[in-house]
Amino acid sequence: MDRRTLLAIGLCFVIFLGWQKLYLEPRAKDSARQATVIGQSPQAAPEAQTAPGNESKSFKSAKPTAEVAIETKQITVSTGVAEVSNTNSLVSGWALKKYKAGKGEKAVDNITLGTVTTQPHARAEEGQLAFDSAEFAYLANVRGRLDVQGSEISWFYEDENVRLTRKGTFSETKPYIDFTVTADFKNKAPAYAFLSVLHRAPEKDDEAQDRQVVYWSNKAIERANVEDAKLIDIQNGVKWVGATSRYFLVSLINRAPTEPRGLVQPLDAKSARVSMVYPISGKAISIPVRLYFGPKELDLLRSVEPTLDNTVDFGWFTVIAYPLLKVMKWFYDLFHNYGVSIILLTVLVKLLTYPLTYKSMKSMKEMAKLQPQLQKLREKHKDNKEALNKEMLTMMKSHGYNPMAGCLPILIQMPVFFALYRVLYGSIELYQAPFMLWIQDLSMKDPYYVTPVLLTVIMFVQQKMTPNTATD
Repeated sequence: MDRRTLLAIGLCFVIFLGWQKLYLEPRAKDSARQATVIGQSPQAAPEAQTAPGNESKSFKSAKPTAEVAIETKQITVSTGVAEVSNTNSLVSGWALKKYKAGKGEKAVDNITLGTVTTQPHARAEEGQLAFDSAEFAYLANVRGRLDVQGSEISWFYEDENVRLTRKGTFSETKPYIDFTVTADFKNKAPAYAFLSVLHRAPEKDDEAQDRQVVYWSNKAIERANVEDAKLIDIQNGVKWVGATSRYFLVSLINRAPTEPRGLVQPLDAKSARVSMVYPISGKAISIPVRLYFGPKELDLLRSVEPTLDNTVDFGWFTVIAYPLLKVMKWFYDLFHNYGVSIILLTVLVKLLTYPLTYKSMKSMKEMAKLQPQLQKLREKHKDNKEALNKEMLTMMKSHGYNPMAGCLPILIQMPVFFALYRVLYGSIELYQAPFMLWIQDLSMKDPYYVTPVLLTVIMFVQQKMTPNTATD
């Protein structure tokens, strides 16, 4: 690889890093500055704290009179199995049908994704209902009456202060569950209701950069890495919230006519929560939501909610990545092997960009022919850089050579190759997809490092076989 190619690649990285510094980081800081107080204590919500002595006199300190055992039932949707329980969460666990975790036989579930709560009453916090008042904090631990009949779920709880109901519908042919959660307060009512998704990273996390809480607000997706999430009060309204890894997603989608506010909360160094925040007017509230858990497969996500496909992160060049993914899937339909599809897609991209590659190589060869004359100019003006640059430009123009002719074609190709990389990195289609021989999972690195060594050897041989047109 010659110096001009390295220079072009380096220039591309400088441009991208500059864009990140000038655009992305200021946006992140602005989002952090927007954090304001919702209710009494956003740092603790949904487990908000109330100052001593502020409790309403009309509030009755209701506690379950007897311990009720946790009751669970399993329901099936097209993506997998969900566990519903008599606790105060939409679902208390889930597992996918098609996808296994790692090399074992264990299905990908809420534990492997990281949506695990520390509370003992449920394994997951997919749609836990909570309020911004410490007086109602006990509701996180109540157990009601659960019933599953056919394709319908119902849950009911009542005490001296509140009546809670939860109704859901599901189908084995659909990848989601629709819920309606209601709360009727008999005395004092809190100001806000929260429906939340929690995301917890393992101690050793190979997907740290992809483990995020996400939300859709103001016609755009926003992401916060779990390990460095900041407190953010989203006041513009949110359409959905979720917890995502590299290949999987659990999401709550608002189905109410008015979009709620949102809240991102860092809980500790390894976990964060994202919530939809609904204001309570009067003494009752009804919240319709949709719950999705499953792979980040574009068509599947769009069938749940049209904007949910934005959780698949193809980076800055998504508009290029989508057609590349479509072509790769088309090759798979023909050959039924994603390894072959990747090879054919790469060859196709190289063929399509060959005119630019050829133009760049031609320009470099022309530059090589000028090297003897340029070297003479360097020796002549070795103590006068200004005169040297002026004469070099004059000589290049006289030979019809444009200094950018070798660099520009490479720069134009870079977005295509960045998009191709993101497609190969983030497409669920490659998750545990076999190729041949020892390569049985295209989403993982080569376990024996055969392919990177082979690629290095090929590049070395190719460079040695390339004739050097420069002369002394």
